[in-house]
Amino acid sequence: MAAILFKVAIAIACAVLGAAALRTRLVGLPERRFLLGALALQVIPALSAFILLYVLGHQEPTSDVPGFYMPAARAALAGQVPFRDFTLSYAPAFSYIGAALVWVWNSGKVFALFAIVVNALGLVWWHCAARAYFAESIARSGTILYATSGHVLVQALLGTNQAWISAGLAASAMLMARNRSASAGLVQAAAACATKLLTHLFWPVMWICAPHRWRWLLAAALPTAAFYAAFVAAGAGPGLLHPLRYEGDLISPGNLPYLLNLVVGSAGAHERLIYDCLALAALGAATMWLYMKARAVPAAARRRLLLAGLALTGLIFMLFSKKSFTGYVIFVMYPVILMLVAGVADWRARVAFLLAFNALLVAEPSLWFYLEANGLTLRQWLLESGSVSAVLGFAALDVALLACYVYLAWLSVRGVRTTVAGAMSSKNSSQSATACALV
Repeated sequence: MAAILFKVAIAIACAVLGAAALRTRLVGLPERRFLLGALALQVIPALSAFILLYVLGHQEPTSDVPGFYMPAARAALAGQVPFRDFTLSYAPAFSYIGAALVWVWNSGKVFALFAIVVNALGLVWWHCAARAYFAESIARSGTILYATSGHVLVQALLGTNQAWISAGLAASAMLMARNRSASAGLVQAAAACATKLLTHLFWPVMWICAPHRWRWLLAAALPTAAFYAAFVAAGAGPGLLHPLRYEGDLISPGNLPYLLNLVVGSAGAHERLIYDCLALAALGAATMWLYMKARAVPAAARRRLLLAGLALTGLIFMLFSKKSFTGYVIFVMYPVILMLVAGVADWRARVAFLLAFNALLVAEPSLWFYLEANGLTLRQWLLESGSVSAVLGFAALDVALLACYVYLAWLSVRGVRTTVAGAMSSKNSSQSATACALV
């Protein structure tokens, strides 16, 4: 319980820091000084907490680092080939990146330190993308609130690789803003080979919004296919499906399937199929809707839909996937915050919502493990638990978290619509001006 309270305290402290930063001269500084200030807001608390926990406190990272990251890194250091000599829940290159980190510092703490560095890079890239797509005031407010997100800080301290996917999306968004579709695709290929299957979740959105779709697709798909083909040639072919099989059997709280288990749990063997179909249908509908909206705007303006599209896709996944730990929202945390800033005018309302949202994100999975409900469906937990009030209380917490996801998804939908309306208005004005000139 102390760890949960510590995480919630971080979320509150970060929200207070963000609120204070929004009321300072930082927002009005020249661009270079502003970006340095935003980086300081993110990096200084992160490094301070790192020193407090891991240097002075002699703690060790928990979560996936000791159970998955370190064994994979040490196996790669020993010369073993991923998926041929040992199983892995991540992409093949992940074990080699981990091996390089462990070679530098033989401790799980190196993953936390690396996550802090990657978060800083991601902050810069996200901000550059936001400036290209949104007004300066919105981009700067979004950057400050992202820099002071307690959930981002906690995930960095845990050393998870969620920040790697986020940074890859940020770099691609920045490159897309500069009309470099092929480079954006290459970044996604690198992310797909170095992180995990969830990277591909955002590829349809990237393709839809790319100014040059075929360039993006070829740059993303061909290197990824060649990389995986090399491991097939090395004898790792059958093992490459392990992440899909392993992850497909896992569940987490914080999503609709977890709550629906109270009703659908009696479906038995068909329950998993129902949830998978529900998630695929929701993601497919959102993707098709975004595609239809993108068709209404000129090719050069499609990229303006990217950040809203990423936020919407990430939130739909969080809502409908049967395994969507709150750490996964880190993938699109910046675009999500940007949708909040663009959609809510009052800065106090933004800060208050993000305080509650970050507190829910950091506390919910930890509370699930603390109550020893991990691995159990909600129905099983209710039947086996000696405390019905604890189960119902946790379910109420999940409902509050899902309500946040739904609200943010609605803001993302509104962001797409607003962008399309603006692009169409500009197109019509341009056509009217051309017609007048011809007359």
